[in-house]
Amino acid sequence: MSLERLVGFSVFISILLALIFIFYPDENISDLKFPDNTNEISNYDNEISSFKNFSESDFDFYVYRAHVLSSQTKTEELVIQINNGGFPAFFESLESNKELFVLYVGPFLSENDIVDNMKAIQRLSESQSEEISRWKL
Repeated sequence: MSLERLVGFSVFISILLALIFIFYPDENISDLKFPDNTNEISNYDNEISSFKNFSESDFDFYVYRAHVLSSQTKTEELVIQINNGGFPAFFESLESNKELFVLYVGPFLSENDIVDNMKAIQRLSESQSEEISRWKL
C-alpha cells in the first residue's frame, strides 16, 4: 500500500512540475532592467528622501486611568480581566511611590474611542472615575 502511495505521489509531482514549466510565463532575463549608471541610483535616493519623517508627537494616544492600587497582583488580575473583555490594558508603578500601581486602559487613537466605550471600560475595570489623559510613546 505504501508503494502505491509513493508511486501516486511521484506521478502527481511530475504532472505538477510539467504544468508549471508549460504554463509558467516566459520571461527573458535580458528584458530585466538594472540600474546601469549612478544617475538612476541617485534618483532612487531622492525618492527615499521624499518620504515623510515622523516625530514622536505624531503618535499621541489616549488612555483611561482606571485605578491606583497598592496590590500588584490585583492590578495584574484587572489587566487580564480588561484584556479578556476586548480592551488593551497595562499598568505602571507610580513614579513618586513605587509601591502603588496605576492601571490604564488603552492606548486609544482618540478620546472619542474611550468615551464611546466608557460604560464597558468602567464595568470591566471596576472603576467609576473618568480620567482620560494623553499617553505618549
